[in-house]
Amino acid sequence: MRPYAALQVGDEVADIGGRAWRFDGPWDWTAFDGEPAGEGPAWPLVLLARAGMPCSAEDAEAVAAGTASGSHQETVREWMALTEASPTP
Repeated sequence: MRPYAALQVGDEVADIGGRAWRFDGPWDWTAFDGEPAGEGPAWPLVLLARAGMPCSAEDAEAVAAGTASGSHQETVREWMALTEASPTP
């Protein structure tokens, strides 16, 4: 199982509150507004760009479907429980 199977490193997304983020891995979200990431993005997410280019409709739909329910924190907790993983400091 890979958390965020629909996202690729470097994807740019907007969360439900309109805050823009860069995805660099499950524990590595960067908010474009420069504010601390806190709990991470609020779902659902909208894919804005992939590899610095506008995204395809298929990619956007996959991200929307993959983040339609739940939350970032819930996904990380489930993944950690299944894999016995923990974030690196």
